[in-house]
Amino acid sequence: MVETALDIYLDAFVAPRRHELDSPVVLNAPGVRGVALIRLLGSDDSGYDRFVAEVNGPGRGVVFVLDQAPRCNEFMRTQPGWSGHSEMAMVLRDIQAVSGSEPPNGLVLRPVIRGSADNEQAVSLKRAADVAIASDPSAPTSPEEVISWLSGLPDSVRVFAAVDQKGIAHATAACHVFGEYTQIFFVSTEPEWRRRGIGHAMTVGVLRAAASLGARHAILHATEDGLSVYKRIGFEPIGMLTRYSRDE
Repeated sequence: MVETALDIYLDAFVAPRRHELDSPVVLNAPGVRGVALIRLLGSDDSGYDRFVAEVNGPGRGVVFVLDQAPRCNEFMRTQPGWSGHSEMAMVLRDIQAVSGSEPPNGLVLRPVIRGSADNEQAVSLKRAADVAIASDPSAPTSPEEVISWLSGLPDSVRVFAAVDQKGIAHATAACHVFGEYTQIFFVSTEPEWRRRGIGHAMTVGVLRAAASLGARHAILHATEDGLSVYKRIGFEPIGMLTRYSRDE
């Protein structure tokens, strides 16, 4: 049986927790996927009753709903204390089929250092955070918050930055590899460096890094600005995905 793009996305959704937890309770029911008390996904309304029961259960972390589940989305929108943010869920079936060039304008891909390792070519967390914030100044976050988030990512995450001849970073991208899957995220480019193919090259670069670690399929969540870039690489849209989290 040939896997659809949605099949790949649903499998990838729970795959990270299988690798990171000693004994995760994985939920795999019609229309609902997730890991108990951590992540829940409503993929269609066939699982509406189970979805509602899980959301109302104790200790739920983050809830995701695809637009193929309008009843689940409506339920979440009416729940007090939850707020949502939507992006396009996308799938790349075969990483090995991807081709692309190196970063343009003399930029070079360098690792972002998150530990105590001594690497003269690595980019600091502070500089990576500055690039991310400059890329989206409307985001309500501080450099300290981004640094804390990057520092807390699993060891299976690889973060990269594109630096110029002076070693100054202007773009970032990251991949989280979990078995045959990887999730691409943290793709950002400073405004003055956009429209030069840098986002495309950064994405291809982290896909190659993920492939070297054994990944075969990739997923990501795209903003409207990045959608055309990812389509050109070979990612398929599977639907809008709304991420709901509890208000602070």
